[in-house]
Amino acid sequence: MSHNDTTPLYQSSQSDIEEIKNMINNDGSVLPARPSIPVTSSPFVQSNLPPPSSSSTQKVTPVPVPPSLSFQSEVFAVAFALLAAGAVILSLNVLLLGGHIIFFQSLSLLGYCLFPLAVGAVICMLKDNVILKMIVVSSTLARSSSAAYSFMSTAVNPKRKALALYPVFLMYVSVGFLIIAID
Repeated sequence: MSHNDTTPLYQSSQSDIEEIKNMINNDGSVLPARPSIPVTSSPFVQSNLPPPSSSSTQKVTPVPVPPSLSFQSEVFAVAFALLAAGAVILSLNVLLLGGHIIFFQSLSLLGYCLFPLAVGAVICMLKDNVILKMIVVSSTLARSSSAAYSFMSTAVNPKRKALALYPVFLMYVSVGFLIIAID
């Protein structure tokens, strides 16, 4: 690319370049800046657009309001938080008791052992009888606890199984109460 191929600069840019060249070639003194933007006394920029009309034909678009949490969303949030906290507490409890378990094993344990309670929740959704709900939740709670016992027997010392199972059973009971209480 040769020097002749360049596009010419605007007049103000060319004068700035000339001023810089003069500063380099001369003694290096800096001249005061000159305003290149026109300054007006009004803070607003004048426009040629017509003023907005206040006619009633103009449609006003309402701002969408985000929906509030529904009851099902709140129940899901509580159940999810309960199970996440339960997985963390289960992992810490087994580790503090001298057992060997990692977080994902405890998550798997909770998911596998909660399956009977999930089936019980589906059955309880079909019938709205409180006594039937209590019977279904009690039987599924027993099945979930027995499944957790078989998992926990390998994770901790046999003398400390009850200490390891108590938080799990307590969490399953709280899930059972959620199943009974929610219509």
